[in-house]
Amino acid sequence: MTDFTKHKAISRRDFIKITAVAGGVLVGGKLVFDLTNEQFVTVEDSRFLMGTIINLAVVAESKAAGDAAITATFAEMERQMAIFTHRERESPVAILNRTGKFSKPPQELIVVLTQAMEISEMTDGAFDVTVKPLLDLYQQAQLDLPMAEAIEETLKLVDYTQLAVSSNEIAFRKPGMALTLDGIAKGYIVDAGVTVLKRLGYDNVYVEAGGDLLASGMKEDDTPWKIGIRSPRESQLTLLAKINVSDQAVATSGDYFQYFSEDMRHHHIIDPRVGFSSPELASVTILSGNALKSDALATALMVMGVDEGLNLLNSLPDVEGYLVSKSLNKYQSKGFKIKYQ
Repeated sequence: MTDFTKHKAISRRDFIKITAVAGGVLVGGKLVFDLTNEQFVTVEDSRFLMGTIINLAVVAESKAAGDAAITATFAEMERQMAIFTHRERESPVAILNRTGKFSKPPQELIVVLTQAMEISEMTDGAFDVTVKPLLDLYQQAQLDLPMAEAIEETLKLVDYTQLAVSSNEIAFRKPGMALTLDGIAKGYIVDAGVTVLKRLGYDNVYVEAGGDLLASGMKEDDTPWKIGIRSPRESQLTLLAKINVSDQAVATSGDYFQYFSEDMRHHHIIDPRVGFSSPELASVTILSGNALKSDALATALMVMGVDEGLNLLNSLPDVEGYLVSKSLNKYQSKGFKIKYQ
């Protein structure tokens, strides 16, 4: 059970402690170091937090400084995970799902739900955080798929427009509704991790959570971060494309992460409008300016398919995508460029 009163955002005192450990001077809200030797190191760490592997990399002036920044970042990311999970009984989302409402919600939850509903509007309902009753129905049936009548009945509980969000309360307008933030919260948490590191004076960082990532600045050798896009049907070592990323977020959704039929036709990304997984795509990778948007749009495009998905991508500024069909045909938005092979 999680006690939210014990999870606090990084305070000014914590910030000063990190400054002391790093050996820097606080100037204008950023850490300034003596870089006369201009020797930088990349400090990396990975941790398993609340069901997700988190990978951090920071280009720092010393290992001690990088370690201190990473420790602070993990603490903040863990605090936020405790807000968004529906698997911990006393989390805000779990209470909302159990009781139909949650009073005085944390600001982070309001922000994520507000942006989730904006993306729902943008995608004509292809993205919908209230899809959880459908997911539960499929998970209960396991490899025996739900009956059509059960799907039709459950669809009555899936509708983001029946979610009321305000600073005072989050509530469902229909009894029996429930939400999952698995398709958007990881992106928000990644963005928050990068924000912490930048606040501590680190602009060259890499933060990744369960496949969603944001790479800021450059690596220690002043080259972009290199990201591979894996095949959805082969070994993880098989890459379909490689790209260079700087100040961009990358997220991939695929039918291979969790599926309900051996042919992967039915999987955890369900079209919330019809109650079935879209039959066209095996994976979608989205690049944008923040991980929340990349995370949610990758999920939405898995539902929308090639034509509708590419039309949306090509209408959005600073958002690109790489789509792979179940037959492994590849499609990409107009501005998507494979940087190297």
